[in-house]
Amino acid sequence: MTTLAPPPPAPRMQRLRGWTTDRLGRVPGDAGHLLRRHWVLVLLLVVGGALRVLVMVGYNPALWYQGDSQSYLGLAYSHQPGTVRPYGYSFFLSLLVDLHSVRRIIAIQHLMGLAMVVAGYAFLQRRGVSRLVSTLAVTPLLLDARTVSVEHFLLAETLFTSLVLIGMLALTWRQTPGWVGVLVAGGAFSWAALSRSIGLAALAVPVLYLLLRRVNWRRTGAFVAVVVIALGGYLVWYQSYHGQYSFGTYGSRFLWSRTMTFVDCEQLDLTAEERRLCPDQPLGQRLPPDLYLWGDGSKEEWVEMPDAVFGSFATKAILGQPGDYLATVALETWRAVRPGPYPNERVACVASIWDFPASGDGTCVPYLAPENPAARRFAGLAGDYDHPLMGPLHRYSAVATVPTTVVALCFLLALVLAFYRPRASTWRDNLDPLAWVALAFGMVVGSVATSAIDPRYTVPSLPLALIGAALAWRRFRQVRRTPTPVTATDGTDGDGTVTPAG
Repeated sequence: MTTLAPPPPAPRMQRLRGWTTDRLGRVPGDAGHLLRRHWVLVLLLVVGGALRVLVMVGYNPALWYQGDSQSYLGLAYSHQPGTVRPYGYSFFLSLLVDLHSVRRIIAIQHLMGLAMVVAGYAFLQRRGVSRLVSTLAVTPLLLDARTVSVEHFLLAETLFTSLVLIGMLALTWRQTPGWVGVLVAGGAFSWAALSRSIGLAALAVPVLYLLLRRVNWRRTGAFVAVVVIALGGYLVWYQSYHGQYSFGTYGSRFLWSRTMTFVDCEQLDLTAEERRLCPDQPLGQRLPPDLYLWGDGSKEEWVEMPDAVFGSFATKAILGQPGDYLATVALETWRAVRPGPYPNERVACVASIWDFPASGDGTCVPYLAPENPAARRFAGLAGDYDHPLMGPLHRYSAVATVPTTVVALCFLLALVLAFYRPRASTWRDNLDPLAWVALAFGMVVGSVATSAIDPRYTVPSLPLALIGAALAWRRFRQVRRTPTPVTATDGTDGDGTVTPAG
């Protein structure tokens, strides 16, 4: 009697897929089919959710950034616009203060991070991107240590990222943005502009997108009207508290500090008051920009000086030395996106703030919220400052932090692929990925052009860059196998049939 040898064991990935789909198969109906079809994303969402739970347990209830966090929190209680930071994130906090817990607010921010992943994945699937590429595009958002760390801070970045992502999804979800799309995008970008100052500059991308797409003038006008009403209303509200129409009295100070590294006051025609803002250090020995705001390079006499003086100084410095300014921006952008180690110990120290801290002490790690009286007043929690999870999570940061280099590479990839057989696809198929990556990379450049380099400012660019690169790759794959110009522009063949994924 002949006995048959047992079949060889299935590959590990196949066994994992079988184990996952078997359990998801118990979910009935269309929901079960959807979960089984996208089982890899479901598995990654579970892993990303577990990571966030571990962070919430290890750093209870939140991470605290001295200066910014208490400012946002204080404005949420006072319900008035701040002079240093806009009110958008504080408004978000004011909606949640009835929760009486920092931990619950941070949990909402982590859920927002997971929701961005699902929304981005759904958008890419709608646009005909393959499941593999869609999954690769959103995986860093689930597992990136810096992204999760920033979500755990009482800071505006998670809200800002969500709003910008909503705005771009609303504009590019359909072949041509509809009324709902432009109104939602206008509201999202307006709120983003009132949450972080870079959002004001970011408004240029959606406006330019609508113009290049030749969207109906009524819808374009509706987008602009929403933005003007929101920002104009904020200016009026700000004036009622501070006596001037402004988004903040520190915006010009940040730009002035940026010029401190290269300005030569002897070349400029400055007033006596403006000349008081000149740095004491000679060229070649200047301090980092932020130290002129609140560090060793700052002077007490600068505190009470009008913001307009800082603005006029910065304008004269940039217009008087445009080459030096552009060279500074280019150098700082390269430092932000270049691969390899950080340029110096100070930048490395600043970057380490956004790693998971190994303890609650140290000059380069953030303050934990329970140690701050303002946070205790808000949270009413004691907190544990030496949790066993802190060490492993800190080591996770060392190996699972996506560098800003990825944003630059996504920008270059989309730019190169846009010129691959440009006549073989529609203008929209090139414009959409370029709009996503241009906004991503533009915010990196804008941040270093108006302030000091800080890896925290580049976190919102990551999801935009990854989604844009995925759209560019889909267009590239489609063009390669399409001998005639592509007419589909929204992932369908015009009759609702999904174009085969690339």
